[in-house]
Amino acid sequence: MAIFQGKPETDAHSLSAGAYMRLLPEQMARATQYGTPRTYSSSTLLYRQGEREADLYIVISGTLETFWKDAVDRDEHSITLEPGEFSGELNLLNQRETMVAARVPAGSTLLRVPRERLREFLTAEPAIGEVILKTIFRRRQWFVQTGAGGLVLLGQEGSGETARLARFLAANSYPFRVISPDQSSAAHSVLEERGIHDVALPAVFGTKWILQRPDLRTLADKLGISENVREGATWDVLVVGAGPAGLATAVYTASEGLRTLVLDSYAPGGQAGTSSRIENYLGFSSGVSGAELAKQAQVQAEKFGATVAVCRTVTSIDCSEEPFSVNLDHNETITTRSVVIATGANYRKLDVEGLERFEGAGVYYSATSIDVSPCAGRTAVIVGGGNSAGQAAMYISGQASHVHMLIRGPRLSSTMSDYLVQRIQASKKITLHPSSEIVLLEGDDHLSHITWRSEEGDSRLPIEHLYVMIGAVPCTKWLRDCVDLDASGFVRTSAGSEERGPFETSVCGIFAVGDVRSGSVKRVASAVGEGSVVVPAIHRHLGNF
Repeated sequence: MAIFQGKPETDAHSLSAGAYMRLLPEQMARATQYGTPRTYSSSTLLYRQGEREADLYIVISGTLETFWKDAVDRDEHSITLEPGEFSGELNLLNQRETMVAARVPAGSTLLRVPRERLREFLTAEPAIGEVILKTIFRRRQWFVQTGAGGLVLLGQEGSGETARLARFLAANSYPFRVISPDQSSAAHSVLEERGIHDVALPAVFGTKWILQRPDLRTLADKLGISENVREGATWDVLVVGAGPAGLATAVYTASEGLRTLVLDSYAPGGQAGTSSRIENYLGFSSGVSGAELAKQAQVQAEKFGATVAVCRTVTSIDCSEEPFSVNLDHNETITTRSVVIATGANYRKLDVEGLERFEGAGVYYSATSIDVSPCAGRTAVIVGGGNSAGQAAMYISGQASHVHMLIRGPRLSSTMSDYLVQRIQASKKITLHPSSEIVLLEGDDHLSHITWRSEEGDSRLPIEHLYVMIGAVPCTKWLRDCVDLDASGFVRTSAGSEERGPFETSVCGIFAVGDVRSGSVKRVASAVGEGSVVVPAIHRHLGNF
């Protein structure tokens, strides 16, 4: 078993189940046809922390050490791999930077599988591929749980800016630790050495760099998670939006050999990625978090060769000729033979004065663990009567002292699945307030009081945590006059036309799936179904190209 050396509170037994599985001897023998074995005569650094395109190394004999340095305490942490175990995690499937470095001691023998043969290896040897994919996925989960990889977010507790960066890193499954300079002498010393003052916080520390109050694109580029979209190349399929519909499309198009690029302005998962638990999705009897479902889908798409790039916003598209020319922010342009619109929708906001001032400082639009942890043992308010609000209410009530749920209508049954309605009504920690709306938010740097109005009058309570889940508006401004939209801004599709198919828009070669499509069901399962069913129509279009 892999041996961990590092933080005092962590030992080999804390490695998550499956994060360091080993290949069987017969699997090792089959793997040799895809790589080259080598015995190292001296200690050798195989790749550095932060490098891109690191190869896969499998230990044949001896050991392999993967290691990283903490950005603040500067201690080195390492994991020693033994025969049958292998290096790498999700970076093996994309062009992103490695979380750790790797070195091999003298006398050890490794099998090196170059990246150009890795996908062939995973496809031709499905049993081995399953072991490798499960392992690297669980390894990333363990990295995230423990903060392995050295990245540190320094910021004051309760800061909206700190929460914004933490939420982004978590949404993209990037390992990090949050440290308040007031609570860490090492962090305080690092800030003094760099001459950084509180006004420059939050700051993100890598092992060899620092970003002060970065915007998300700058941070994504520095971490290497924004990907290279290869300007000048012509893609077969451009999927705009990495929610369930977009990722499903990418899985099926990439698995059928189409060069597929997926762009998202924030992180994989869309609105579904922020759901604390989806309990009515087929095949997950105990439920699945939206983040886990999204990450699994991203891994699946990348396994087949799709490129998933975050912090890339499409600003416009030229529909006048094929291939289509698509403009992105930061003056990037890409060319594609087909487009799948899967941009979903943005969160609706309350019409309450001063709302923006408290966003990230008491006002949240999702119920991820980062959003919910600050309200542990405290009172929270949720606004909304749909399934997302119901799922959030159940999740938050498990940590908060009490949850007040405000809805505009007289009852929940018309807007929420019955199983959630029953749970909310049975919970002693949730109070439902029908025919209610928020009229006032108060606080200095953080939300402190909420006032809502109901048929019984106004109620003002000292509450610091508000979760707004009142639906969304379609993300279609970038389409402008390219395709037909309905009165609400959703994309019209051909509604079952035998010639054009149910998901093609008014422009041949441009399709729409998921929540952004006019008339869609607005459920995760239907979004995934549309993303997979649209693929034959894409093939027909490309066949006529």
